[in-house]
Amino acid sequence: MARLKDVAQLAQVSVSVASRVLNNDEGARINADTRKRVFEAAEQLAYVPDHRARALRLARAGAIALVVPEVNNAIFANLHAGVQEICHESSTAVFVAQLDPPEDDSRSLARIIGNGRVDGVILQRSEQYSDEALRRAIQLDIPVVLFNSTLEGHVGSVAMDDAGSVNVALEHLRGLGHTDIAFIAGAAQHDAAARRLVAFRELLGASGAPVRDEWIVPAGWEAPAGAEAMRSLLELPERPTAVLVASVNASIGALSAALAAGVRVPEELSIVTIHDTWQAEYVTPSITTVAMPMHAAGQWAASMVLDHLSGSPLRDEVITSPAPRLVVRSSTSAPRR
Repeated sequence: MARLKDVAQLAQVSVSVASRVLNNDEGARINADTRKRVFEAAEQLAYVPDHRARALRLARAGAIALVVPEVNNAIFANLHAGVQEICHESSTAVFVAQLDPPEDDSRSLARIIGNGRVDGVILQRSEQYSDEALRRAIQLDIPVVLFNSTLEGHVGSVAMDDAGSVNVALEHLRGLGHTDIAFIAGAAQHDAAARRLVAFRELLGASGAPVRDEWIVPAGWEAPAGAEAMRSLLELPERPTAVLVASVNASIGALSAALAAGVRVPEELSIVTIHDTWQAEYVTPSITTVAMPMHAAGQWAASMVLDHLSGSPLRDEVITSPAPRLVVRSSTSAPRR
């Protein structure tokens, strides 16, 4: 196995220079030709960095954790890709873990990340976590950046443009001619769900369309919650012509419940949802979505953690660029007259 000094010898540089180049030390004054020789030598020798030695030198683990409610949830694939891309550039490993529903004690997250196993955490809040449960869980001695959540008293978050996504969906439905629009909301205690609900009420009302409380159904992020909410809507004496669902997983359940009840989608009911995954494209009918910039959000979150480890302060960011993007599929059409 090639060693660092072998790379340095082949590139005709010192071990120190080779180390700085391979660790992407931006503060090192090393010209482009020297960097090129070092990278070519490392590739020729199939050199693999010794992360243990680097971690000891820096008093760091050389890894961060991406903690999500469900590791098999397709929504998080692009988020993980964005985190991985930034961490790869700094030779930082990414551990993906799942945080189960809150326990009576506050050590569930601490047990996942271990003592010194990672240098920082990017955490996607589970819908089961209240503000207080989340606050207890993140009481750690390493930085925690919340993804698409904010928490009073905690600095360090990367949130999506929830209001912007709702606006894109409503503009699409209104453009098709819909005015009777229902909303299947996310989990009641999740702040992202609250932002989407507030945006729905305000934006729909501002357009002059009726905001009917019976057409706003609290649900959750997952398919069973979406199915249950849709069944509740279909039991009403007056039905909407379109439904906006707060999350793509819930929309799959909502679509299934509508079809099972004999409702034709989109002829009798249009469905649009927030977030885009491959499942939305391959159900029948395929679901119109508002794609969120998950990859960019992952890059922002990872950069915030790594920058903080280098001395920069944590901050609260909202990703507005790239903007939420409409993906039109088969589940939306003009209302039947």
